[in-house]
Amino acid sequence: MAKKRGQNEGSIRKRKDGTWEARVTVYIDATGKQVRKSLYGKTKKEAFEKMTDLQNNLQKGIITNPTEMTVREWMDVYMQTYKKPHVRPATYNNYSVKVNNHINPAIGHYKIKSLRQDIIQRFVNGLSEKGLAPSTVIDIYKLLHNALETAIDDGLIARNVANRVKLPKTSKPKINVLTAEQEIAFIEQASKTYMGIMYIFDLHTGMRLGELLGLKWSDIDFENDELHVKRTLYKAKDPDETSSHWYLDFGDPKTEAGKRTIPLYDSTMEILAKVYEQQETNKQKAGAAYNDNDLVFCTQLGKPLEPNNMRRTFYSICEKIEAKGLHPHCLRHTYATRGAEKNVDMRALQAVLGHANIRETIDTYTHPSNDFKRRELMKLENTQKDTMEILGRG
Repeated sequence: MAKKRGQNEGSIRKRKDGTWEARVTVYIDATGKQVRKSLYGKTKKEAFEKMTDLQNNLQKGIITNPTEMTVREWMDVYMQTYKKPHVRPATYNNYSVKVNNHINPAIGHYKIKSLRQDIIQRFVNGLSEKGLAPSTVIDIYKLLHNALETAIDDGLIARNVANRVKLPKTSKPKINVLTAEQEIAFIEQASKTYMGIMYIFDLHTGMRLGELLGLKWSDIDFENDELHVKRTLYKAKDPDETSSHWYLDFGDPKTEAGKRTIPLYDSTMEILAKVYEQQETNKQKAGAAYNDNDLVFCTQLGKPLEPNNMRRTFYSICEKIEAKGLHPHCLRHTYATRGAEKNVDMRALQAVLGHANIRETIDTYTHPSNDFKRRELMKLENTQKDTMEILGRG
């Protein structure tokens, strides 16, 4: 049986990208689980030196007790142990930016046992004073709050001093949708652009961009005219890597509600038929160079489409039809709004959009257009005419 590493012991390994990783057991928690810290270097020597420095600090008593850990040290343990193995690389990268750019520079030097509510409050206030959006400030706070909750579970602190911190107020952002006229113009222009048809398909399904880019032919049930959302394509990089290489990867939808079935009607099936026909032409032209990934929407060589390129395609279409202030996600909002305008049951929209609760569907994704509101309010016209008759008699 292999010997279990004790506190301060370490190991070094070479990574697939040619860099080196050293891992040191910082401490062993109350359950006997090793809590380890990873250090990285371009060479084995660099990784070894970093490992030796940490081991010396541990042996010198700089970190003699887990409760002596600083916020910076705990955030490193929290990210490596409790976040990295359980979230997508893109999410982990987002968290790391918040830790490295905001949490550590401001309060990383405090010992976690010495944190007070006023320290956290000043930290949150400072984020707002730097001009960060309220939603960003709240996201950073939540990450810190959750890290402190985990520190309680690990026996490092007795209470969470961030519990009663006052947060900035948020206002619901205005979300634009295509008007009925803009939608027609958008479809006409998108049909002239390679893979613009993907956005036309989005207006028929209300899918997220990553879900569209991750859709495979095997996800489509042609017999029952429906598709199954099983994955999403995302762009990510590992902030622990010494390089800044970004890559495309497939992952599960963020929530269980995101794994859903979307019915397809005749016009939607016709769109898929056009995509299939174009794809078969591409295969014949490319021959052996075609890389078949079974993707519905892909490059002319069968590879996954780059999300940023597809966003540029969207903005180009909007520019040509002179539609301003729109984002690719607005097509999802447009789909939901058209459904609401035609009195589609909210529970059906909730299921198709992949929301966990119906309130999100109602509050976030339905935006009655001015034309729709005008048509609906015309129903009051007779009442208004009666008012004018009364006033006329007076």
